[in-house]
Amino acid sequence: MEHKEDYFTGLKNLKIFYKFWIPEEPKAIIQILHGGFEHIGRYKYFIERLTSENFIVYGNDHRGHGKSEGKRSHIMSFDEYVEDCYTLTKMIKEKHPNLPFFIVGHSMGSFIAQRYALKYQQELQGLILSGTGTNIMEIPALLRILARVMAKIYPSFKAASNLDPNEISSDPESVADYTNDPLINYKVASAGMGVAFMDHYKEIKPKIGEIQIPVLMQKGELDTMVLGLDELNSDLKPKDKTVKIYKGCKHEMYTEGKNNRDSALSDLVEWLNSHL
Repeated sequence: MEHKEDYFTGLKNLKIFYKFWIPEEPKAIIQILHGGFEHIGRYKYFIERLTSENFIVYGNDHRGHGKSEGKRSHIMSFDEYVEDCYTLTKMIKEKHPNLPFFIVGHSMGSFIAQRYALKYQQELQGLILSGTGTNIMEIPALLRILARVMAKIYPSFKAASNLDPNEISSDPESVADYTNDPLINYKVASAGMGVAFMDHYKEIKPKIGEIQIPVLMQKGELDTMVLGLDELNSDLKPKDKTVKIYKGCKHEMYTEGKNNRDSALSDLVEWLNSHL
C-alpha cells in the first residue's frame, strides 16, 4: 500500500498537512473531514478498515489543528475549512480521475461537510455525516454572550471550550488517548470559532434541502456533543438518505469499544459498496 504525508497551500498561504493511503486495487476514494480540536492521525482504526476494503483514504489537518499552520482552535468561518478541503479534493481527483469519490465528515467535520456539499456536491458520489446534527453541546449563556462580543473586537480571544472528553467515547482507552494527545487542544477555543459554531446551521438551513446526493448519517444514541439530528434529518431531502443510531455509543462511533466501532464501520462499508 502506498502511504505518504505532505503539505499543500491553503487559503491565505497557510501550509495544510495531509496524508493518504492507497491500496493496491482501489475501488473508490474517501476524503475525511475530521472534527474540532483533533487531527487526521486519530483515524488509524478507521483508515485500516477502509483500506482493507480497497478504499483510498485521504485526509488533512484543518487549519489551526494538528500539524497544519494557523492559530490554534481559531476560525472566522467554516468556509475557510471548506476551501482547504476542496483544494485537497482537486489534488485527489487529478491523481485519481476516474474513481467514485465520497466525503466523510465527523462532528465539526460534518458541519464542514454540509457546507462542502452545498457548494461542491457535483464532485461527490455520496456524503457521510458522523456524529452530526445542527448544533453543538449546550454552552452557558454568559459564554455565548462573551464569544459574540469578543468576536467583534478580538476574535482570536480564547475562552473555555466547555468540552468534556468523557463525552467523546464510552471506551476509557479512547478517552485517555484523546486527553493525552499533544496535537489536541480541546480546552479552549477562540471567540471567532465559537460564533462560527453557533451561527453555522442558521446560515445554511434555508439551503440545506438543495443537497440531493445520497447521504448516510451515523450517530451515537448517547451523543451530547452535537445536537439536532432530528432537525437535520427533516431538512435534508435527498431521495437516498439513511440514518443509523448506535445504542450505548457516545459521540465518536469510530473510537467506541471494538464491537461498537466495528458495527459502525461495517455499516459504513456496506453503504459505500452499495453506492459505487
